[in-house]
Order: sequence, then structure tokens, then C-alpha cells
Amino acid sequence: MPDRPLVLASQEGRAAVLTLNRPEKKNAMNDALLEAFVAAVRSANADDGVRAIVVRGAGDCFTSGRDASEFEKAAVLQDMSVDAAVDIFLEALSLLIESPKPTIAAVHGMALGGGQAMSLACDFVVAERGARFGNVEMAYGFPAAMNIALLTRQIGRRRGLEIAMTGDLYTAEQYREFGLVNRLAEPGGLAGAVADFVGTLTDRAPWAVRRTKTTYRLAEDMALHGALNFGNQLNQLLRLNGQLAPIHSRSEGVKRALKTDIAEGEAAEGGKAVRRGPGP
Repeated sequence: MPDRPLVLASQEGRAAVLTLNRPEKKNAMNDALLEAFVAAVRSANADDGVRAIVVRGAGDCFTSGRDASEFEKAAVLQDMSVDAAVDIFLEALSLLIESPKPTIAAVHGMALGGGQAMSLACDFVVAERGARFGNVEMAYGFPAAMNIALLTRQIGRRRGLEIAMTGDLYTAEQYREFGLVNRLAEPGGLAGAVADFVGTLTDRAPWAVRRTKTTYRLAEDMALHGALNFGNQLNQLLRLNGQLAPIHSRSEGVKRALKTDIAEGEAAEGGKAVRRGPGP
């Protein structure tokens, strides 16, 4: 089906939904699909009506990873053909990481190899129970290089190295325990779980969401003292803005929800103020 779009782009509420669309190939990511994906992410980033980006897969899985059949093509260093063969995947992952808008991987079925890397490049992962993750390249003697780089930013060394080196498969439930999955969905309930999570993110002020992601990403690469000073500068800007207009003047609904949540927590805990954590 050569004329079928390899990436389907739609908008659901205030989220751009990008669907990898090679279901008969388990959404294996060939260069053409990645080029379409890069274009779709750039378009979503440029659209002021989009506040979040959801990445999902058509058919019965998220994605089985890179399309290995393309690795059979001849490539050499001198003519830059190696660069051309791998740079498009780097660009796709980098766009997800650097997007000013929160990115959410909606994973069902499996996210293997490059598919796991794509989920790790997103800010958040909502996964259906029973979904499988893993660096399956290691079973063929091929280090999962992109996964290695991303795992070092997401998880401790011992667990991350085990995932990278063994190539074993892990369930969404295990990845939830490791801190690599944010929310779990019951089978068949992934769309609803994603919509609930996205709704929370897109209800927040866009400027605050953008600044939070930027600050978090920069702080990851700084020593603690530098990160704290960077945060202090942001607080100064917020204080200055507060002199001109109330920072939360357009968030009355959010404030009411927080007050209600705290009041319910106090009642449940016998007067002790407790904020509820996120659901499963």
C-alpha cells in the first residue's frame, strides 16, 4: 500500500496524535516513516493550538523498532551513506526530547529496540498492562546504542545496564516499578488513560509547562548548585511578573480543584493535609 500515509496526524482536544502506520510490519520504522514522523512533530511544535504530542502505533503494537531490512543496504563512511542511514532516527528522537511541548508515548503490544528508544525519548509513557519492552538487538550481538544513551538519563546504572546488556523482555508492570512507565492502562483502556493524563497536562498554563520542561532538561545537565541558581533566576522572573499581574489569575479552576483535593485528603486522613498522588 505505497500511497497510504506512514504517519497519521490528527488532533484530539489540545493534543496532536501521531500514529505510526505500518501495522502489517508491526510499525517497523523505515526511513520513509521516520521522515514523515519528523515532519509531523515539527508541524505539531509549530501549531499554537497543540499543547501536547501523543505518539502511538496502529494495529496490535506500538512499534517493533527500526526496519532491519534497510540495514542490508550498502553503506560506507566516505560517501556519507552511513550518516544518511542513521541520522533520521537521531533527528526523530531529538525532536521528541527537545520539543517545547510534553510528549507522551501510548504503548500497547510491544516497544522493542528502536521502539523502546522512542518511548524513552518521550517525556512520559502510558502503557497497557502486558505490553513488552526490551533491547532485543542484543540477542543478535548488536548493542542498543540509542537505548543506552537514553537509559542513562532515566534509570540507575545497575538496572539500566542490565536492561541494555541482557536484551531481556520486560513487561509494562515491571517498567512501571522501575520508573520507566508513568501510568498503566487496563487492556483496551489505553486511549482513555492517555486522554486523562493528557487532559491534566494541557489544562496547565502553556508557558508554565514549556518553562518546566526546559528547566528540568537543563537541570539534568548541571551540577546541583548551578541548577538551583538557574531555578532562582526563574523565580525572580516569576516574582517580577507577579508585580504586573497575578500569576494564577487565569487558573481559578485549577485552584478550586486543588482546594477540593486537599479538603478531601484532610477528611480521609483525619485532618492531616495530604495531596493525592496520580493514579495507576
